[in-house]
Amino acid sequence: MSQSGEKTEQPTRKRLRDARRKGQVTKSQDLTSALLLIVAVAVLGFAGSYTGSNLAQAMQDGILYATSFHGELNQAAALAVILAAVWVIALALAPLFAALILVGLLANYLQVGSVFAPESVKPDINKLNPAEGFKHKFLKARPYIELAKTVTKITITAVVIGSVLWNARADLINLTTQSVTSVAAFTSKIVLEIGLKVGFTFLLLGAGDYFLQKYLYLKEMKMTKQEVKEDYKETEGNPLIKGARRQIHREILMQSIMAAVKKADAVVVNPTHIAVALQYDRGTMNAPTVVAKGVELMAAHIRQLADEAGVPIMRDVRLARALYDLELEAEVPEELYEAVAVVLRWVYQLAEERGEVAQRSYG
Repeated sequence: MSQSGEKTEQPTRKRLRDARRKGQVTKSQDLTSALLLIVAVAVLGFAGSYTGSNLAQAMQDGILYATSFHGELNQAAALAVILAAVWVIALALAPLFAALILVGLLANYLQVGSVFAPESVKPDINKLNPAEGFKHKFLKARPYIELAKTVTKITITAVVIGSVLWNARADLINLTTQSVTSVAAFTSKIVLEIGLKVGFTFLLLGAGDYFLQKYLYLKEMKMTKQEVKEDYKETEGNPLIKGARRQIHREILMQSIMAAVKKADAVVVNPTHIAVALQYDRGTMNAPTVVAKGVELMAAHIRQLADEAGVPIMRDVRLARALYDLELEAEVPEELYEAVAVVLRWVYQLAEERGEVAQRSYG
């Protein structure tokens, strides 16, 4: 593979969004399974007597019906008993199923959030490609990682079962002399202990697996430099087109500033960093108005336009800063009337000295 085709770049936001729409997200099924196992064991441990009594009642009712029947089989009666038994079993298992559904949904939501991926159910011809299937099963790291995790979980389960049974070996030997009730209680205790130990061990493995899946996911989502450029073009637009648009925008802006400065009565500067053009016509305006303003390069451009148009330029650092804080086309506030009036009187005096006829009444 050529260097330009190597996937060395981190995935862009667009690529991650597109993958999410396809249902490709970071998720650890092992973490979810571990939580479900712990919840199942815990629910059965706390609600075992309720579940057991209801299941026993359902079995007892079925046996009583079967042994008490002597006449011809009544289909309606048999169906009624079956439905009653199903209802009792459903009630017995309802706490377990409700807890599993709730925890399963919560675990998936905490890992991936809300995902709507209609594209994930669309048929994909690539899934039928033998070459792709071989590559996915034998040439990628995931299958071997999954195999290692499976072997690890089987080993842990065997070790936990062996450890629990070994610690309870004395009680196991005495089971032959115990009552059925005692044997059932002992068995429930052993199963609960094994389930919780295996579950919490798998939970630790699941937490590690989540970060592993995130690492593998981001690695698989990596992009080539060319793919990053194409994504940038799709999201941000072609750089050449964007540059042309910015140039057009600058030209339009400069034309509007040029027109505003030409019709201005004065430009107040700071003296090089800020430039604000003012216009005032007593007949149409309530107060002097800011028609153009800029800093640094734009300020220099405004001064140049003012020089070319013969618009007077006055240096007043404080006034320039105060005027620059105003919005374009904003009228000068009352607290600046006096300072602006000084500027306009100076402009009027210049016009008189030049022998020009004032086109506006400055007041």
